[in-house]
Amino acid sequence: MTKFMVYTKIYELYAMGFSKSAIARKLSISRNTVAKYLKNTSEEFEEYLFSLQTRKKK
Repeated sequence: MTKFMVYTKIYELYAMGFSKSAIARKLSISRNTVAKYLKNTSEEFEEYLFSLQTRKKK
């Protein structure tokens, strides 16, 4: 599953009333990851994904 798919699935489950812990168990990811993704807006998350595409070389 890609990061964007996980992000959208987290928001779907959260809108349905699932708790952060329940979402984490359902998707087999960390509860802290769920909280981190819920804290960001979609624009901030897109910027995060874009920053992962390119990284600085040593």
